[in-house]
Amino acid sequence: MTFWSVMQDTGTVRVDFVYHTGVGRRIADEALLAGGWDEQGRPAAAWSTTAMERFVAEDGTAAFRASVTLDASTSWTVDWGVWLVRPDGSRVWGIPAELADPQVTTQVRQLRIEPQDGPAAQAEFRLATHRHNGARRLIRDTGGEVDAGTGPAGTGNSLGASTSFGAGAGAETAERIRFRVWAPHARGVEVAFAGPSGYIADDGRGEDDQLTRLPMRAVAGGWWEAAAPGFTDWVGRRYAYRIVRDDGSVAWRSDMYSTRQCGAGDVDPCGAPYDGPAHELDGAVSCSVIVDTRDDARFWADEFDPARPVPRRVEDLVIYELHVGSLGFGHTAAGTFADATALLDHLVDLGVNAVELMPMFEFSGTRSWGYGSSHLLAVKQNAGGREGLRGFVRACHRRGLAVLMDVVYNHYSPNAQRCAWQVDSTAASRNIYYWYEGAETDHPHPDGGYLDNISSGWAPRYHDENVRALFIASAVALLDDFHIDGLRVDQTTSIHAYNSLHADGSPVGAANIAGRKFLRELCQTLRVVDPQVMLIAEDHSGWAEVTRPAEEGGLGFDARWYVDFYHHLIGDKGEGPEYAKLLHTAGRDQHGPLAMGRFGAALTAAADHAVVYTESHDEAGNAEQTARNVLVAVDHAPLDGETAWFALARLRCVAALTLLSPGTPMFLMGDEVGADQAFLHDSFTEAKEDLAGLRANRGAGQFACYQALVALRLGSPALRSRSVEVVAADDPARLIAFRRWDAGEEFLVVASLANEPATGRTLSHPSLAGRRWKPVLDTDAVAFGGRGTRRERALSARGETLRLDVAAVSVRVYRRRTTSSHHGRPWRRWAGKLGW
Repeated sequence: MTFWSVMQDTGTVRVDFVYHTGVGRRIADEALLAGGWDEQGRPAAAWSTTAMERFVAEDGTAAFRASVTLDASTSWTVDWGVWLVRPDGSRVWGIPAELADPQVTTQVRQLRIEPQDGPAAQAEFRLATHRHNGARRLIRDTGGEVDAGTGPAGTGNSLGASTSFGAGAGAETAERIRFRVWAPHARGVEVAFAGPSGYIADDGRGEDDQLTRLPMRAVAGGWWEAAAPGFTDWVGRRYAYRIVRDDGSVAWRSDMYSTRQCGAGDVDPCGAPYDGPAHELDGAVSCSVIVDTRDDARFWADEFDPARPVPRRVEDLVIYELHVGSLGFGHTAAGTFADATALLDHLVDLGVNAVELMPMFEFSGTRSWGYGSSHLLAVKQNAGGREGLRGFVRACHRRGLAVLMDVVYNHYSPNAQRCAWQVDSTAASRNIYYWYEGAETDHPHPDGGYLDNISSGWAPRYHDENVRALFIASAVALLDDFHIDGLRVDQTTSIHAYNSLHADGSPVGAANIAGRKFLRELCQTLRVVDPQVMLIAEDHSGWAEVTRPAEEGGLGFDARWYVDFYHHLIGDKGEGPEYAKLLHTAGRDQHGPLAMGRFGAALTAAADHAVVYTESHDEAGNAEQTARNVLVAVDHAPLDGETAWFALARLRCVAALTLLSPGTPMFLMGDEVGADQAFLHDSFTEAKEDLAGLRANRGAGQFACYQALVALRLGSPALRSRSVEVVAADDPARLIAFRRWDAGEEFLVVASLANEPATGRTLSHPSLAGRRWKPVLDTDAVAFGGRGTRRERALSARGETLRLDVAAVSVRVYRRRTTSSHHGRPWRRWAGKLGW
């Protein structure tokens, strides 16, 4: 627990409380300071509240302040926080950060009062830091410097004194640039500016000889600052930090709060002098670029089309997982946001209403999936950078598409030599962004104190508020600067459950607890900024707390990726016999039983805040034994003649079982047209799919089937609900039937993976009794590439039993009203096309 001691000898102390929102959007009209003192400023169990004054902070964002006189006749600890009053009048607690004590989840700030000297003090909290740290524009001066030694820095989500503008600050300057970098062990830091190459070698060559370095001064909390007059003239300049580490060695580091890296290529000079073009550099190792991040109000003015509302609930989504780099068929360079924008009409035709981007923060090289971010606020430059992402989001919103993005906060880029690695010390225990247990001498090898977490890098130091603040700044920036609608947080299990000591593999419980605290803080911060933000965890723990509200002690996610659904439905990753593995088994065994009952259990479990998918980037050829589903469906046989028909028919079945499940459905790009190229993390540019060509030819029926299934789901509250009941599961017959219901309607889904039709099949279950079931969709329809062997009629139950004919390798969907009819549903046009 960190305290800031306030010392005075007059019996009272005036405390100036400051709350920084740190965001450009308006998240609160008013704020109320709350704390454990009474009207006389003495300690009290019942908290007092004080209205706070709104003002514009130096970073241009809204802030609130209030002063309170507190008793200082004895030593005591003040708990305080802030209630934010939203524009709609509702209140939200504005302190998402928890106390450091692993035994508590209390979300307050603490201030230590001591009966000694000092008449006034300041306590500060900053919700988000993406507009505060790094190279940023300041719009006004504080009117003078504050002694850096008066208390902990107001950086990250922290308590402390207001920081100054650094060397050369003047009270009369209206606009200036300020650089802030965290290097608590450094002996000295300077801002250096690169020449045309955009790279400064380890020996210092590459600096711009027309610009002198800016010396930085140490301020509280391990931060360093430098400032200079003006801002506009600095925009576009390339810079790095020259850091003299604790042992006297020099490190050149780019800005961890960089909003743009100058490199957009694959060249890594590895510290040697470089004289080539800046754009050919690997962005992860290049210099940072000063960017004016102010929003152009005109750019976002017509962001939305009222006729095409963007969905804001996870349960209302149909998600299309998109890797930007895999676009741009016809050339081998990685795809760009321009390519992604060109795909949007295809997605609108398909009917999906959400796009999930694989990670687009800066990573090493140009050919990667991005699951190893080097700079967590800089958008990948070769894809189009900040402007490209903003333009893509706006284009999506104009079409009624929500945009989610994958973020990776469980490790850093493996190539972090010029960013997070050994910033200010070569000692492993002082590697500030990485968790380290004990001292180097505690382990057989210095690396032994780092933590593994089943990712591709050491675990971050989640117990440090500056590390957490960086990750949270990254996430908030996506909402604030780019208008992203939601996040999928990569491998959250690595953050809260998988941490183990590298030396011997023993679990490190303190890291798991700190990881949970971080995830709660992340989710709650994002909901303060945007109450409608959609948060999805890639979590394989099965822990119910993942989707329990953070206010109740859970982690606070809306949903989690349910990979077991994939193992039951597809099952080509070599999983054990406890999984149904329907598609994999159907492709290998033409007539044997399928574990439909086992899949039925997974289908039911999908109702519990799950995102379900036919395949994701991990299971489409990258993981051992996996391939695109169209190949799994026929055990990798050539896609010709009858084999191709069965492959696509089975694909339509697994698509229907996913899109009509109680989970939120997702599918990987290309699944809608039967893509068959292996989706590999390191060679995707050589295996791009011609999505338009597949849609026009072999995948035409597949695309039409997906259109119908998506329209059916989005047009029905019953199919977007969490209600599900399995009414039949017959392993030898390869058949499953289940019911979905809500809002006065009910659906019956009958799926068969048998290779032969069955006539006179009976289903018996109490839920089948009652009104007739009318057909609304059949994946075997000719329009979808099926055989359409007969026109389906309405089904009437005799008691609790239905008698029906079942087509080979097909899913049929029936509907009946339970109350009044609902008209105008999008799926009705498909029923008409199919003659029903």
